[in-house]
Formats: sequence, structure tokens, C-alpha cells
Amino acid sequence: MPGPFGKARAAAASYMKTAGLAYHPPTTYVKVDPERAGKVAQAFENMKHDPTDPKVKASYEALSKETMAQYEAVKATGLKVEFIKDGQENPYEKTPRGVEFDVTENNHMWVYPTSSGFGSGDETSQAAIRENPLLKPTGEKIGDHEVLVNDAFRIVHDYFGHIKEGLGFRAEGEDNAWRSHAAMFSNAALPSMTTETRGQNSWVNYGPHGNTNRHAKEGETVFAPQKIGLLPEWVWEDGRVKWKSILGTVFGK
Repeated sequence: MPGPFGKARAAAASYMKTAGLAYHPPTTYVKVDPERAGKVAQAFENMKHDPTDPKVKASYEALSKETMAQYEAVKATGLKVEFIKDGQENPYEKTPRGVEFDVTENNHMWVYPTSSGFGSGDETSQAAIRENPLLKPTGEKIGDHEVLVNDAFRIVHDYFGHIKEGLGFRAEGEDNAWRSHAAMFSNAALPSMTTETRGQNSWVNYGPHGNTNRHAKEGETVFAPQKIGLLPEWVWEDGRVKWKSILGTVFGK
């Protein structure tokens, strides 16, 4: 396994201190609860696309602001990020964990730009694309391409959610990555951050296409529709801090 990664742990702790936020990262790795994940998937399915709702807007604004602050923290580590170009072979085709080894061994990360694909392509997704606050340009550039907030969020989520503790990209790894990264957000940003991670990933792995998606390659996966909204409070609270470890595995041991 490529983690835990000390440089990412140090960057996370430093960022939280600078941000003035209490930092209590999870210390256990847990098995995903299929029943709960199915309920989260259904909650995401039922969630209203409501980008103009004041509570939704406020949470996404907080998420955008904190994402860019975390992006600066990642940049400060010296990490070199490159966008995967059109027609370029996926550098991590063999395994998604390739990005973890690339970062921990080379301090380098390849990422797909948001512009290369976003959502499932249905009418709901297209409407969400037009209204999505995460599609705003940031003024940052990677190569010749401007970084959108969503690009920055996916970079920091990979870095602080997955790579920091060496977590995988299947259903179990994704939920543990949500737990790890959720510890780095304010109460204002946490609801929208959960929609974009736990909500979407639960729909992918335990929603209507879950049985296929859980074993599919990336190119064969049916991704979640892009909706801007907030899930019920229990979704971002249940299992976030104190969640009994089924495996009893402690990070770093």
C-alpha cells in the first residue's frame, strides 16, 4: 500500500492550524456498510437539484473557498500536477492506485480536467453543468488550461482524502476517503462536500447501477448525475468521527 503519506499528513495538519479549525482525523479504517450506503444512494437519488436555494448556495460557496485554500496547501508541498491530454493513454490504467504511488514516489499527479467529461450526460446533468458553482474558473492554470474549482476540489480530495492515508478508489476506499477529508472542512462546507463525495460515490456503488459499477472499469462506470443540493444531515454526520472499526485497523500500523 502507498500510504500513509507523511508529507500529506503534515500538510493537512498545517493547513488546519492556519485555517483555525480543530483537526480530528479518523484513526480507524472501516468496512463500508452496504445498508447505509444504499440509503445514502437513495437520498442522493431523491435529492432536489436546487442551486438557487440560499442554504445550498452558502454551503457551495464555503466549499469553493476552502477548496482553494487547501489547493494552496497542496501547491506548497511542491506537488506537480498535469492534466491528461485528449487522446493520451490513462497513466493509471493498470490501477487507480497508480496516482498514489506517483505522488508518494515522484511528487507528481496526472488528473483528468473537468472539461473532458462531467456527469452522465442526461438532461439533469446538462442543467447542473450550467448552474454548477464548482465550474467557475479560479484564475489558476495547469499548463495552458485554466483550473476550475471542480478541478481543484478533485485534486485536493485525492491528496487529502485518498493519498494521505493510502485509501483505495472502490466503494470502501471512497467512503473512508470521505471520512478522512471531511475532517478538514468547516460545518458550513461539509454538507456540499458530502454531496460531491459520499453522496455521488454511494450512488455509483450502491445506486441503480451499483451491482455493475462496483466491479466495472472506469470507462464502463455509470457515474452519478450532477445535481447541486444538500443531503439530509444524517448523511454527513453518520460515521464521520466516531465509527467503530470492523477491521480494527489503525492508520499507520
